[in-house]
Amino acid sequence: MSRFIRWPGLAAFFVIVALGASVWLLMVDYAVRHVIEKTGTKAVGARVEVADADLSLFPLGLEITGLQVTHPNSPMRNAVVVEKIRMNFHTGEIIKGNKVVEDLSATGVGFDKPRKTSGAIAKKEKPSGASEISVAEKMREKLGRLPSATAESARQIIANEQLETLKQAQTLQQEIADARDRFSKRLENLPDQETFAGYKKRINDLKGGSGESGGLLGTLGRAGQAGEIRKDIQADLRALRETRQDLADTREKLQTGLADLRAAPGRDARRLTDKYALSPKGIGNMSALILGPKYAGWVENSLSWYLRLSPHVSAMMEKSRETEKRRRGEGIDLRFASRRPVPEYWIKTARVSADMGGMDVSGQISDIASDPRVLGRPLVFDFAGVGADNAGSVKINGRLDRTNPEHPADRADFQIREHTLSSLQLLDQDSMSVVLSKARLDAVDGSIRVAGAELDAEIAADLSDARFDVNPGGKEHFLVRALASALGDIRSFDVAASLGGTLTQPEMSIDSGLGDVLKASLSRDLEKHRAQMQQHLKQAISEKTGGAIDETESGFSALDAIEQELKKRLNLGASIL
Repeated sequence: MSRFIRWPGLAAFFVIVALGASVWLLMVDYAVRHVIEKTGTKAVGARVEVADADLSLFPLGLEITGLQVTHPNSPMRNAVVVEKIRMNFHTGEIIKGNKVVEDLSATGVGFDKPRKTSGAIAKKEKPSGASEISVAEKMREKLGRLPSATAESARQIIANEQLETLKQAQTLQQEIADARDRFSKRLENLPDQETFAGYKKRINDLKGGSGESGGLLGTLGRAGQAGEIRKDIQADLRALRETRQDLADTREKLQTGLADLRAAPGRDARRLTDKYALSPKGIGNMSALILGPKYAGWVENSLSWYLRLSPHVSAMMEKSRETEKRRRGEGIDLRFASRRPVPEYWIKTARVSADMGGMDVSGQISDIASDPRVLGRPLVFDFAGVGADNAGSVKINGRLDRTNPEHPADRADFQIREHTLSSLQLLDQDSMSVVLSKARLDAVDGSIRVAGAELDAEIAADLSDARFDVNPGGKEHFLVRALASALGDIRSFDVAASLGGTLTQPEMSIDSGLGDVLKASLSRDLEKHRAQMQQHLKQAISEKTGGAIDETESGFSALDAIEQELKKRLNLGASIL
C-alpha cells in the first residue's frame, strides 16, 4: 500500500491546502470588505462602512452585513443602511471573467438614519456634488424666502440701512453753501455804502460850485453832470435789483428742495417698509414660501445622488468599452461573438425590502448591468409597500434606460395612498419653524423623467386632517402669531409641484390651495402691521435725520443776510435820487 501512496507528497499537498485555506479564511473576507469600503467611499464622497463580509466558495457567493453609507452632506447621518446583502454568483460566468450575480437580496434597508460617529472624509478637491448643491440653493432663491420674523425694531433696521434723507440733506447743504459763496462774491462787486457816499459827495460838490461859474454855460454844465450822476446811480440800482431777483429765484428753488427734504423721511419709511415688511401682495405665492424649502430639499437630495453616482456608472461603461478595445489591440483575451452576450458586471435580479417612512416596502430590480447595450434591456425596478396595520400603500416603478448611451432616458412613477405623515419639518429659520405635525396623504401621484440632461417631473398630492405647529425661534413676532392662527384653521389642502430645466439648471415651481387660504387670512393683519411698522420707521428716521434737516434749514440764514444787505443798499441808493 505504501508503494502506491507518496506520503511526503500527500503531506505537502495537505500543508499547501491548509495554508491556502488559512489565507482564505484570514484574508479574503477582509480584502473584500476593504474593497467595498474603499470603492464605495470614493464613489459617495463620504465614509462607507461594512461590519462584515463573507465570501463563500460552495456555493459561490458573498454576504455583506452592516452596510452603512454616510450622507455626504450630513456626516452624522447615514443616507442608507442595509442589515444584510446576500448575492450568489454565476460560477460559469465568473470563470469567463464576467461578474454575474444570479440573484441578490438586501434586507433591513433604511434611509436617513443617525450615526454614532462622523462619516466625513478629508477631501482634497471640491466634491462632484458641490455644484449641484449651489444649484439647489438657486432654486430656493427663485421660490422666494419667508421674510425674517425676528423682532427687529425700527432703530435696528435703520442702523443697517443707508438713508436717502441724509444723502439728500448733504446735497442740499452743499447747494446752499455754493449759493451763499456765489452771491457773497457777487455782492463784493456791487455798489455799497461807500459807493453811494461818493455819489452824495459828487452831488454836494456840484451844488457847492453852482455860484462860482454863473451864466448860462455854467448852469448847463452842472445840469449835464447831474444827469450823469443820476444815470450812474440808476445803473447801480439796476445791478442791485437784478442780483436781488437772482437771489430770490435761487432761494425759491432751494426752498423747494428743503420742502422735499422734509418729506424724505416719509419716503425712506415707505421704502424700508416695503423691504422689511411682508405685504399682502408679497404673499401671493405663500405656498411656495412654506412648502418650497422642503420640496427644494428633496429635489436637492435626489439631484445630488443622481449626479454623484451617474459619473461612476458612465465611467464603468466607458471602462468596459476601453477594456474591450485594448484587448482587441493587444490581441489577447479576444472575445468572440456570443449567442448570449453578457456584460462584465451584471446583477440579474435584486430583491430589496426596506423601511420607507414607516412603510414596509419590497420589490425587485432587474438587470443592473455595466453595459445595458449588451443586454439590450434597461434596468427596471418595481416596488410596493404598505404601512403598519395595512394603513396606506405605496407603489414605485420605473426604468433606467442606458441601452443607447448617447440618449439615456430614465423614468420613475409613484403612487401613495392613505399614508399618515407626522413631524414633517417644512420650514426651519432662525426666527421661526413650521412643522406639519400630522396629516394624512390621501393621494399622491407623481412621475419623474430624465432624458439626457433634460428634467421633467410632476407631483400632485391631496392632504387632509392636517395639523401645523408654528414656533418662534426667539422672541415671538407678529408674523409667527399670524401664521400660527392662519395655519391653525387649515385641515386639508392640495399641492401641485413640477420640475423642469436641466440637471444642472433645474426650474422648480410649486402651487397649493394653502397659499390662497393663507393670503386671505393674513392680508388684513399684514396691512395693519405694515402701517404700524411704517409709522415706527418714520418716527425713528425723523429722530435720526432731524439734526441734518435743521442744519440744512439754518443755511438759509446766510442767504437772508445777503438779501438784507441788498435791500439796505437799494434803499440807500433810492434815497439819493
